[in-house]
Amino acid sequence: MPPAFRADWQNPLLFSWPIAREALEPWVPDGLKVDCWGGNAYISLVGLRLDSIRVLGIPTPISSYDEVNLRFYVRRRSDERDPRPGVVFVRQTVPHGFVSFMARFVFGEPFVAAPVSHRFCESDTDFGKLLRRVAYQWRHGGRARQFWAEIARSDTTPAAPATLEDFLTSRYWGYNGKPGTRTKTYQLDRPAWAFREISRWEIDSDVGEIYSDPFAAAMRDQPASVILATGSRASIAFPTALGT
Repeated sequence: MPPAFRADWQNPLLFSWPIAREALEPWVPDGLKVDCWGGNAYISLVGLRLDSIRVLGIPTPISSYDEVNLRFYVRRRSDERDPRPGVVFVRQTVPHGFVSFMARFVFGEPFVAAPVSHRFCESDTDFGKLLRRVAYQWRHGGRARQFWAEIARSDTTPAAPATLEDFLTSRYWGYNGKPGTRTKTYQLDRPAWAFREISRWEIDSDVGEIYSDPFAAAMRDQPASVILATGSRASIAFPTALGT
């Protein structure tokens, strides 16, 4: 059977903050535990562009869209030999009501529909176009919000093992479910991402107002990490119950 969903994930941009592990515990689905790096749990605001979308291997009328999501990091509680580190989404914002509805229905994810867009700025070089800035915008509460990063140079590097960048991006499982209910999980298939060196970045100072505590409280500080990845082709399997 072909994957449930496949797309080109372009220019993922991650702004990440440390947060107390205990603050996330009420949000953790059953069978999982908060994953930490350097003694801290983390949350990430992520923007990305999805293109060349296929569902069950079939092209769809909505072939591309932008997404902004807030997520935190977990792993399986019961099996340290195969912890399957993954993410739990707090909110996923996309610009299409139909996409939002289907994602909630099939995957059980907390999608909402609101205007979301991107801007990829390029510079002319002797070798063609060079990506210079990546920005994501969305609207909430009647006003525009955005975050962006500028690229220092064109070459890319892989994430070194055991670094924060590796911890935040080497995630190949998604999980969802409220505590006390059955947890759903699905697998993500994609290659490891490479990263671009960032020279400047900025985030809307009021972004934290969109989310409830404890997320808003953590996001009032400067992010501990800003990552701009290359992205890749990615496939998502159908969800199953955790443990099956």
